[in-house]
Amino acid sequence: MLRSNYVTNSSLYFRVFTEEQCREIHSATLEVLERVGVEIKYPKAVELLKNAGAYVDGTRVRIPPALVEKCIRSAPSRVALCDREGTRRIFLENNNSYFGPGPTVNYTLDPFTGERRLVEISDTRRASLVMDALPNIDYQMDFGTARDVKTEAADVFMFEAMLNNSTKPIVHWGFTAKNYKTMIKMAIEIAGSLQDLQNYPFLCFYSEPISPLTHDIDALEKTMFLAEHMLPCINTPAPLAGATAPATLAGTMVIANAECLSSLVVHQLTREGAPYIMGGVTTILDMATTQISYGAPEFNLMSAGMTNMAQFYRIPMFSTAGCSDSKCVDQQMGIDIATNCLMAALSGANLIHDVGFIESGISTSLLQMVIADEVIGQVKQIIKGIEVNKETLAVDLIERVGPGGHYLTEEHTYENFKKHWWFPTIFNRRRYDFWVAEGKPDLADLAREKLKEILENHKPKPLEPKTREKISQIARSV
Repeated sequence: MLRSNYVTNSSLYFRVFTEEQCREIHSATLEVLERVGVEIKYPKAVELLKNAGAYVDGTRVRIPPALVEKCIRSAPSRVALCDREGTRRIFLENNNSYFGPGPTVNYTLDPFTGERRLVEISDTRRASLVMDALPNIDYQMDFGTARDVKTEAADVFMFEAMLNNSTKPIVHWGFTAKNYKTMIKMAIEIAGSLQDLQNYPFLCFYSEPISPLTHDIDALEKTMFLAEHMLPCINTPAPLAGATAPATLAGTMVIANAECLSSLVVHQLTREGAPYIMGGVTTILDMATTQISYGAPEFNLMSAGMTNMAQFYRIPMFSTAGCSDSKCVDQQMGIDIATNCLMAALSGANLIHDVGFIESGISTSLLQMVIADEVIGQVKQIIKGIEVNKETLAVDLIERVGPGGHYLTEEHTYENFKKHWWFPTIFNRRRYDFWVAEGKPDLADLAREKLKEILENHKPKPLEPKTREKISQIARSV
């Protein structure tokens, strides 16, 4: 668990918005929801909103501020996720931060051949195994949509692959609420019952609006389905400044916030108190290339700003980091992931996804994920801050050693250096002559070697054979 601004250690933390600025954005969001409204394409959701006091004109729904604020208050400020064994591992609250990969891209960069190709189900299995092995990847996502399985059931088959290859919590998506039902049925085979799954959820599903200010049938049906079943739901808008949102960063954030809060209203009206996580992949449309940017400074600022808004509402935040606009494993990639991982953690975002994404979210790279795992390790060490107490101040030790002495043979050194220092696994701190003797490996070489070792030797804990077979039968019934 990573937690910024933890007062015991006076940890590092930063804000984009003051409390007053958060109130201004909230006020602007309420004005948009009441004056402009949102498009609600699902008749059942329209009826739900109308009965709660929203103003309905066809599919355009204007939501009064009192209703929005009531639903903000009813949403839980804490969501816990478990591993496959039912042990609570992730606590989405306050400034706790956890890192994981991303979903639904079309291409992957093969780590050994360098080929850019379509994702296959074997890639999902391999990525899940790697996620299971990497210590700083806290949860798993599918890392790309498999194209060699039945299209309408790809989400289900990838869910099965993740269940079989890692015990870590799963954050996933689905084409339809029907497929959600199938995946929950699979999860119940592991948990034992729906109530056990609700008490110890090892999955979290998400839905997305269509920017600007539109919720389609599939997204709302999935949102309401998850609320009905009291299972964690993420809503993650992705407005593009200058395209599907105003060019100003604050205006883009009003759009994203309005989409989050309007989804929240539907969610909480469906079942008050159901677990909800607000999110946002808020960035710019690069006007020179018409590509979205994962490396733009505006992306980092708006991600942190959305985290401030989630903290203002006391609702967990699904943020984005560990990703790059680069097309390969290079210096640009390293700069991008170092910047956005540190920014996300410093802001106190809770569930941080898209680690290992390259090419502006079009491709994935397992090599990048291995390198990002190392970066996240550094970030976690930085965020911990410096512990100040009698033991760490070491005044008695300093007196005993005195001027001109050394600390190499002191028991205090032995007891504390492993406790307080971070050690790399692939970042190279070795002396120059050692590096030359090893063949002058660069970071990509060392990451590839670590990845190869994981793939050859890591053995995730398997499911029981009967459970595995039952899950397979359910998946193939779609």
